[in-house]
Amino acid sequence: MARCRPRAVWYKKALRCRCHIGVTEEERRERQKLEIDLDLYVDLEEAGRTGDLARTIDYRDLCDRVRGRLEEGTWHLVEAAAIAVLDLVFERWRQVGRAVVRVRKYVLPEVAHVEVEMERKR
Repeated sequence: MARCRPRAVWYKKALRCRCHIGVTEEERRERQKLEIDLDLYVDLEEAGRTGDLARTIDYRDLCDRVRGRLEEGTWHLVEAAAIAVLDLVFERWRQVGRAVVRVRKYVLPEVAHVEVEMERKR
């Protein structure tokens, strides 16, 4: 009987950071709150069987790198921030076959947030 590899999705929800983002210079002057969700599609069976951190995605490393990338840059659009996160994921973690990123910005009065979702496959 053949073994079927489980579909594995690694989630990180509501990673928070503050960065310079906005279309106008005035809007970019002060750091603004962003939240990032990441859905990473990766084979996690070996990590689950061995307990080996090298066979999975170290969530602390991921969070630090995503936060660092966004906080060190200046972004005009949430779309640009989302692409920067996708670029980072595919540069750093070769085992990721597909990634979905959602970036939320809390800026408009009387609106909970604005959000963009982007997806990339290897």
